[in-house]
Amino acid sequence: MYAAAKRVRVPSKLSKLSKLQRAFGDEHSSSARCFRSFARLEAKATPQPRRSSASPVFKSPFRHLTPCPVRNAPHNRYTGTPRYILAPAVAPPQRPHAAITVLPPPSGMLSYVQIVSTPTADTPGACLMLHFDNRRYLFGRMAEGTQRNMVQRKVSLAKIHDIFLTGRVDWETAGGLLGMILTIADLKAASIADVEALNEKLRSQGKKDNKSVSAHLNIHGGKNLVHLLATARRFILRKALPVHPRELRHDPRADTAKKDEPDYEDENIRVWSIPLSKEGREEEEEEEKKKKPAVRARSGPSSPKKRKLSESSSSEPQEQEEGPTNTEEADQNIREAVVKDMFASKWKLDTLRELRLADVQLPAKIFIRNEQGHIEPYEGPPPSEAPDTKVLVRLPWPAAQIEQLPPTEPSRQSMCYVVKCHSRRGKFNVQAATKLGVAKQDFKKLTSGETVTGKDGVVVTPDMVLGPPIEGQGFAVVDLPSEDLVEDLLSRPEWSNPEIMKGVSAMFWILSSGVTLEKDQRLAQFVRARSGIRHIVLSSSLCPNVPALESPAGQLIKMNCVDRDRFPLPAFDFNPTATLGEELQAVAEVGRPGLKFQLAPKSTFLTDAVVPPMDTKKPLWELGSYSPQVPGLADAARKAISDPAFGAEVDRSQQDLPSPQTEIIPLGTGSAMPSKYRNVSATLIRVPGWGSYLLDCGENTLGQLRRALGHQGADEVLRDLRAIYISHVHADHHLGTVSVIARWREVVPEEEGGKLALIATQKYQDFVREFHEVQDLGLDRIVPVVLRCAGRPLPGRHAEPPAVPDEDARAARLPRVEACFVDHCYEATAAVLTFPDTGLKVAYSGDCRPSRPFAELARGAHLLVHECTFEDELAGDAAAKKHSTLSEALEVGRRMEARRILLTHFSQRYPKLPVVDEEALLRNSTDGGDGGNNGGSSGGQKKRDVEVLFAFDMMRVRLGEFKQAKQFLPALRELLKVEERMGGGDDGGDV
Repeated sequence: MYAAAKRVRVPSKLSKLSKLQRAFGDEHSSSARCFRSFARLEAKATPQPRRSSASPVFKSPFRHLTPCPVRNAPHNRYTGTPRYILAPAVAPPQRPHAAITVLPPPSGMLSYVQIVSTPTADTPGACLMLHFDNRRYLFGRMAEGTQRNMVQRKVSLAKIHDIFLTGRVDWETAGGLLGMILTIADLKAASIADVEALNEKLRSQGKKDNKSVSAHLNIHGGKNLVHLLATARRFILRKALPVHPRELRHDPRADTAKKDEPDYEDENIRVWSIPLSKEGREEEEEEEKKKKPAVRARSGPSSPKKRKLSESSSSEPQEQEEGPTNTEEADQNIREAVVKDMFASKWKLDTLRELRLADVQLPAKIFIRNEQGHIEPYEGPPPSEAPDTKVLVRLPWPAAQIEQLPPTEPSRQSMCYVVKCHSRRGKFNVQAATKLGVAKQDFKKLTSGETVTGKDGVVVTPDMVLGPPIEGQGFAVVDLPSEDLVEDLLSRPEWSNPEIMKGVSAMFWILSSGVTLEKDQRLAQFVRARSGIRHIVLSSSLCPNVPALESPAGQLIKMNCVDRDRFPLPAFDFNPTATLGEELQAVAEVGRPGLKFQLAPKSTFLTDAVVPPMDTKKPLWELGSYSPQVPGLADAARKAISDPAFGAEVDRSQQDLPSPQTEIIPLGTGSAMPSKYRNVSATLIRVPGWGSYLLDCGENTLGQLRRALGHQGADEVLRDLRAIYISHVHADHHLGTVSVIARWREVVPEEEGGKLALIATQKYQDFVREFHEVQDLGLDRIVPVVLRCAGRPLPGRHAEPPAVPDEDARAARLPRVEACFVDHCYEATAAVLTFPDTGLKVAYSGDCRPSRPFAELARGAHLLVHECTFEDELAGDAAAKKHSTLSEALEVGRRMEARRILLTHFSQRYPKLPVVDEEALLRNSTDGGDGGNNGGSSGGQKKRDVEVLFAFDMMRVRLGEFKQAKQFLPALRELLKVEERMGGGDDGGDV
């Protein structure tokens, strides 16, 4: 689902996920009814030219929408204040935002806020979910691993419509946001497809459509939110889910006349945004802006691109007065237009346009119509030789036309929020209604705000039978990424505003490393002064580093019982590094996943859903109870490898295998999206004498490394990290790179002179460069090794990385890098790393169809890590989605004459182990012909020394241990077979 620009296909047979998507569609049918109700209310809305001070109007979250009072709305009578909808303003829209509809709040709806994740290695960010029956909201840090944790917790993503990012806009806060957007978009696209298929069936029967889906996602955050989203335009294209970012660039409480008004409001909640910034920072920035020229110069093609997109997506006059403020506004309009094209474009992949060959902007895939009128790829002469040839090219994706975003700078602003439910009607007084002669069938009319006639013609209004309105309850979320924001937090006016703080009974504290309540007396005093509020603290020092993903941790514990050398126990700690002081324990507590604060119908804390620390003995009990054959098979494997004859045969067969101590650690072995048992792609190679190398770097690779080796062990690997190779720009292969680079900078001081190579195509290098403007990544210490070729990057062509300066190559300890383009997506590559001193040759495929040029390039590789997305029975799926089957991957290894083959990147439909054709393994493990340079005796036909293994997350295997590891395959297969019978298969949870 992470893959860019892939069409969603609905399978003919409904899987569990399809059923969930259908349920999601059902949920939106009720949403459609709500929108029809809104239409009826809108017809009654009358804009008011003037507003009295007694009837405040909430602030519209979008500039082109005007708050309009709703007359005769039922809830007006109970709250004592008018209610409003957001209707289109008279002026044309200035920003590409969609309308947010404010509907009457449902009466008596269950609502609560729940802790979804606390800081651990698996979930580095704290996240809260606000639950209403009709929709969900996320508050906190959307860090890497958040989505996978929701799969583990069975948290549905289907009803999420709003995400409120806390803290600064950087990768620590939003590293998991892009992946979550992709998953939500694909879920909703599948739901729309299901609903459309159902409606098509109804139309064929002469019936009317009875279902519809209206989907959107609002994302709220601080400065640089839109810029962050726009940097992903090279690898994200989703048209099923319009995304509306709401970036808060100014203090909403600066206007004292509107100090009580919420900044966002819908049918369920009111939200007050509280930006924190270092004291005096804004004044300094304003002074710097005044000193800058009115028009900032830009180099390269970005300037005309900017004007083109700005003119096409803004209704403002093209001629406008230039100045610092207008320039900033124009830059933001460009970013927002890019994001709009990423998620709401009408661009179609299969739209072709006829052009002269000389007018085609390369790179582009070129087609031509042959003599029979059929379209086929153009393979004729270059434009310089045939400039007037009529060819067909796809219309470019609009967002991809922006080669460079307007510049920005890292922001120190941190976002906090106060969230409150709407007030609810008072309790219905049955005795009073009966005394007034109201018929029982009219009780519902009174509770809905209508006036009825009682006994003897008495007119009964709702206020005569309803108690006083019930104040809406709420909570606050405070995010402190650094201590220098404490003073601004304490001075914020919201904390002393009774209109805002009334009903706020809980405060969630999200604290970065180094920020504590117990040691900072200013914060401790702030908490004690608000003892009527329950304070929940979420920080890495107070929350223990327990396994947040119990399923893969439990599986690893069981595998450790089978083969403790290849499957070490995960690193975790049930004891926090700090505790709350005694004075704070009376008013504060440490947050626990699952803890609920119920807002309605009754305000209370609930602990029934709290997730207890993982019982690490339970997997051992399950192993003994449900898999009694596994220990015997494991004992047989241990006995076999301890036989001296086995050891002698191993030594003889691989005596020419270079660097046998090279360690391979798969950190992510799944495809498309993070799942319960498999994370997305990442493989760590540790070469003695050379260092560590990451082959792809999917989301939360750093967390996987910390769970496998502990924080200290992970830092040791990062100090030894020399290069990161990204095979292609699909998000499941690189969304963990930024956090790895950021942590590498922290553990490798600049004075040591170390550098890190980034091996990737220009498209990904540009993404890292642009994100560097949001968060400083120290690009002066990154060595870009750009993979490119002279012509178009067609599959099979060799990618020629530029010569790296000797000084950088020595500092990065870079081996020889070779690569070729493969058949998967545009500019997808496979690479070969050769280590000259040892002669070790490592080949890595990324995602691709079987590639003969790659096999030739990596001829004689000692290690091949190849994708194996589908089993052989699904060869058609593999061809359609441009992946490889098991047999195809083995065939590549055979052509390559690879000594050791590690298969990875399994489809999530096979959570643990694909169905294996043993005959295929035997056929590809022996070669009746010349053994080449693969060892063995010099005469006659020889058995090739080839071993094949399947990769598991957190597995650790040395190059010289493949034969030993293979002996445990029967025990592992039996273990996983039993688990699948027990229903432990990974179907993606309830998302």
